[in-house]
Amino acid sequence: MPNSEAVSQGGPANFAKLFSRHIVDTTDHRWIGIIFRASESKASRLRRILSFGRKDYFKLYFPKRTFKKITKAKKVEDSSIILSGVIGRVVSFIKKEKPDIVFLNGFGLFNWVLLKAAEKTNTPVVIQHAGIWTKELRLHKYLYSRAGLKMMEKMEKDSTRLSSAEVFLNTWSRDYYRRNVAQNSGNESVVIPLPFDFETFGKLSKTHKKSLITMPGAFKIGTIARWDNIKNHKAILALARAAGRLHLPWQFYAVTKIPEKHCLKNSYKKNIETIPALDRTGISDFCNSMDLLVLPSIFDVSPTVALEAVATGTPIAISNNVGYVNDFKRYGARKWVIDFRNTAKVLTSIKKIAQKPLPNSLREQIVAKHDHEKVFSAYLDLFYETVAKTKIKKR
Repeated sequence: MPNSEAVSQGGPANFAKLFSRHIVDTTDHRWIGIIFRASESKASRLRRILSFGRKDYFKLYFPKRTFKKITKAKKVEDSSIILSGVIGRVVSFIKKEKPDIVFLNGFGLFNWVLLKAAEKTNTPVVIQHAGIWTKELRLHKYLYSRAGLKMMEKMEKDSTRLSSAEVFLNTWSRDYYRRNVAQNSGNESVVIPLPFDFETFGKLSKTHKKSLITMPGAFKIGTIARWDNIKNHKAILALARAAGRLHLPWQFYAVTKIPEKHCLKNSYKKNIETIPALDRTGISDFCNSMDLLVLPSIFDVSPTVALEAVATGTPIAISNNVGYVNDFKRYGARKWVIDFRNTAKVLTSIKKIAQKPLPNSLREQIVAKHDHEKVFSAYLDLFYETVAKTKIKKR
């Protein structure tokens, strides 16, 4: 949000900030943002919280207990009936504001509510598959009941069934989605990479953050990742421990927030210097300070840190489960794709790429694909086409 002092974190949050700014700065369109917040109340309510130029933000408070009827369901039921009150509130909102299109920036329970409200008002929907929700649910299945998982997995299939167009961030994620989520989708799908302003980000910091360097001559390995199963912090900890046992002159740093009572917290902090969330300048500083960034994710569609690494000229090693893997292999960076399941092999692989820059061919391809002006134009063209097709169907 324009008045927020908090650091935006994650792909959807950064995308919303950049895309909304582009829309109001370069077009005469209006951006309407809906923010979901859990509430202890029994009924949902929606109110305007900020108007800023042609941006309007609304907060939808929803009953926490209602959503638990999905996540902790004892048997598979009709989600539309369970969430009818929240959906109805958004239906009324859409009828009042009359948007030309509903854009789902990523997917989850809340965006499914938007999807169903759009269906009821015959408003066209474009979804950006920022991740694969079904995969994320399965990686965190201990949080949900078996019936709840089935209901939510069906919701992601609904996103394909009900959307007018689907956007995937790369062919890797689209192929996975088609194989494992919605195999028989006939909807229009396009691949539009994440936007990134490489030139601006690369200029944010030209000085290294000296406070990060505590061992002269050390090889500095860093990661920027939220704390969850997907980002695979266990692999980073295993690597740091192994390097320590071998007395390698390597230092490890992580921009992350460890939950207060997590069982790995003490061990992680003993082996890896942790750093709180940073703004863009801080992230640029951090990347510039590292000799190598690592991203051992179990499943990661399009992590921004790979683009930040390219922008600052910092080499980055990724797992086979990161969406950029096809580009890395195609454009000469196969050695930077590492299987993080075997720590001994990881050590050997890092020794081979230490002090080596990423191939220029890879850098050139990534910069060209993710050019922010090109990406935003592609989205607006898709919106125009979708709205035009919808008007033709209504005639």
